Amino acid sequence: MTACVQKQESKPPKKGGFHQPPQPLTKHDEPADEAEDKLPPKQHDEPSNPTSDTPPPPTQPSGPKNYEYGKPVPGKPGFVTSPYAPAAGYVDVRGFGPATEVKDPYTGKIFLVP
Repeated sequence: MTACVQKQESKPPKKGGFHQPPQPLTKHDEPADEAEDKLPPKQHDEPSNPTSDTPPPPTQPSGPKNYEYGKPVPGKPGFVTSPYAPAAGYVDVRGFGPATEVKDPYTGKIFLVP
C-alpha cells in the first residue's frame, strides 16, 4: 500500500527589506504659505536667558497641612495603626521622628507619626 503524499515546496524565508525612512518636508517642498501655517505658534511670554545671573523667584511654601496622627500599637514600639485604615494592619514607622509625614501603605494617604 502506498500513500499519496504531496510534497510541499519549501520557500526560502523572506528577508526584511531595508526601507528608507520618510524625509521631513522642507520649505522648498511646499508653498511658502502652507509651510508657515504648520509652524508652532511663537511664545512671547518671557525671554529665557540661560546666562542670566538672577535666580528664579522662591516658591511659596504651601503652608501647614492638617494631617491626622497614627495610633501607637501597645507593646510594639515603632508601629502604629493608620488613622484612615485602623483594621488594615500595622505600619512600621521605626526611624521616623515625631510629627514626620508618612504615607499610609493601605490607602496612600499621608498621616503623621505620633
